[in-house]
Formats: sequence, C-alpha cells, structure tokens
Amino acid sequence: MDEKDMLILSELVKDSRKTLSELAEMLDMSVSSIHKRVKKLEKEGVIERYTAVINPDVFDTVTAFLLISAENPEKVFNNIKAMDNVVEVYKALGNFNMIAKVRSSDLDKIGEITSKISAMEGVMMVECIVTTKRLKEEIWFPEMG
Repeated sequence: MDEKDMLILSELVKDSRKTLSELAEMLDMSVSSIHKRVKKLEKEGVIERYTAVINPDVFDTVTAFLLISAENPEKVFNNIKAMDNVVEVYKALGNFNMIAKVRSSDLDKIGEITSKISAMEGVMMVECIVTTKRLKEEIWFPEMG
C-alpha cells in the first residue's frame, strides 16, 4: 500500500459516496487508476464495506461496555457475536479477556443481554459499564508516515 492508496482511503473514510471521478479529480489521478486501486483495496480486505454511519444519539440509545472473563473465550466469542444489539466485540488482555459494546433502546435490554452472557457456559464474570453520554466516536484511520 502506497501513499496514493492511503489518500484514496482517507477520502473514502470521510465520504464513501464519492465517485471515482470525484476522487480522480481531487487526487489528480486518472479514473481508471482510482478504479484499479479501489478494487485492489477491496479484494485485499482493506476496504471491508461501504456503509452509512448512523448517529445513535438521535435514537436515544443506551450504550454499555461489557467486560467479560471466560474460560473458553473462542466459544463464548462465537455466541456473543451472534447476539442482537452487540455492535462490537474485542479480545482483551488483563483480568477480562473480552470486551463487548452493546447498544439498545433501554436499560432493561442491556440488563437482559448482560444476564444472558453471564449465564453462558464458560463465562466466569461480566462487568457492565453503562455510559451516560457519548463524547467522541470516529471512524479510525491509520497513521500516515
């Protein structure tokens, strides 16, 4: 991946609806060159998908982070990632070996999800941290340089 690929990615992260022509004009490249590079980035899995980013604050959602300690993390992970309302799951180091980000329209649903995960075979402990206000959430972009 070279600097031109990174510039294309930078623009697509800002607005994935940009056309190949717009990208070519902005980056002073040909449309065919942009097209080839974007297809390569998609094929290599650098670009996973194109999507709309929805503001959860508009829907009065509750966001919680569940810190999970499990004896068999892979099995638990597979069960958790299939659950509705679980929007992100990470492996982790430390006292907890997994972190799940959960969003729902109400606190009771967060409690139900927490209880369901706590009852899973192999789960030793779940700590639920309910957030009160989202201060920052951005699309990640790798450092250039």
